[in-house]
Amino acid sequence: MDTATVILAIVSIVSGKVCLLVGLWLRLRWRTRHEQVQRQHLTSVTQSIAEGGQAEVVEQRPDGHSVRIKITRSPGETNAA
Repeated sequence: MDTATVILAIVSIVSGKVCLLVGLWLRLRWRTRHEQVQRQHLTSVTQSIAEGGQAEVVEQRPDGHSVRIKITRSPGETNAA
């Protein structure tokens, strides 16, 4: 094997690994951001419930899963931390 072939093989292997790592990093970043948005949404919904109020959130996902959250507070109920 000549030097050019060896260098080309090494560069190909390294660039493949770098692309794989960048793809994984982007996917992790997207997932983290998606979960932050969901958490902010749920936090805003629960904070908006007044004394004696109730809220129901139904989320249908494209993959067929659904999430249903129903929150009901009685007039004398307080949060215990």
